[in-house]
Amino acid sequence: MADAADNADTKLTMKHIFNAPREKVFDAWLDAKQIPKWMGPHGVSATADKLEAKVGGKYRVVMVTPQGTPAVGGVYKEISRPDRLVFTWAWEAAHNDPPGHETLVTLTFRDVGGKTEMILLHERFATKEARDSHSHGWTGSIEKLATHLAG
Repeated sequence: MADAADNADTKLTMKHIFNAPREKVFDAWLDAKQIPKWMGPHGVSATADKLEAKVGGKYRVVMVTPQGTPAVGGVYKEISRPDRLVFTWAWEAAHNDPPGHETLVTLTFRDVGGKTEMILLHERFATKEARDSHSHGWTGSIEKLATHLAG
């Protein structure tokens, strides 16, 4: 059985306040036309190859990086607009986690005086290194999302 330290190594929590209403922030996650404008760390572009915005629906995002074009996909587990979004996340090829290793992303959105506090919880990483790599990726994505929403 894993101890508390092991569990901490497999979870990533990030918080950001966007200068936009919850609905706008929430919708950016489920709109295939918006994904290329913000998904991926700086220097990486992305396209939503598939995006079925419904519980049980699947998504697939292809990232274009200097090292290649890794794809990530998963299934929407919960869609509660504009409060909460939960989906699985698994890379098709090795990307720190083993290919097909399924992690879980939970996003919560809270109104803070017309702005939106978003908390991202990404958990079930295979290793601390995979968690740290995703921390870099999510940081860039969140920064790009803030810029996109401000435009």
